[in-house]
Amino acid sequence: MHFEQRQLTRITRLALGPHGLHVRQSTRGGRTVLEFEMPYEEVLPVRLERTDLAPALKNLPFVVLWLLLASLAHAAQQPGGLSATGWSWAAGAAVLVGGYLLGPHTWWRRVSLRTARATVSLPDRRRSREELTAFANALDHHCKAYLREHYAAINPLGLIEPQVQRLLWLRQLNVVSEAEARALTTRLTGQVADAQLTSLGLTLEMPYVN
Repeated sequence: MHFEQRQLTRITRLALGPHGLHVRQSTRGGRTVLEFEMPYEEVLPVRLERTDLAPALKNLPFVVLWLLLASLAHAAQQPGGLSATGWSWAAGAAVLVGGYLLGPHTWWRRVSLRTARATVSLPDRRRSREELTAFANALDHHCKAYLREHYAAINPLGLIEPQVQRLLWLRQLNVVSEAEARALTTRLTGQVADAQLTSLGLTLEMPYVN
């Protein structure tokens, strides 16, 4: 699965590789600007964040138009009236404000695909929101499936402590559930995790269940 967004000067492509998330940015001519692969072990957690880069600049077209109209009004009062250049500026300002009012309002909005190691920031376009959301969900699912396949298996005959730490890591990333982590830890250690026996006010060591 992959996601691709074409911008004015560059193309951003995200793809699920065999061992990691592949990110590539290139120019319209095909020249690579940035390219790297992030291992799935370093991706989780995955989340999408939408931000407004510069809310104060949203009124900039209106400020520019007001200043221009004031200048044109002043020029119109001068001998000779308004020149052809003045009318050109007025037409350009009208196009600017009209485009802002009628456009998709994505000039100031960004969407960021955030992972544990890197963030990919893109223009927040309406037509690609569903596709990007689907890609983020697929990335999250694919990472968890990959980690489960490569790290959730245990070996009771191997070193116990590294495997227990690995299970804690998988639990923190929501790769395995709390119940699964407890069951696998019990298989490794032979004892029920986090359970306690008390007798005569004393805490006793849990008996082995294997």
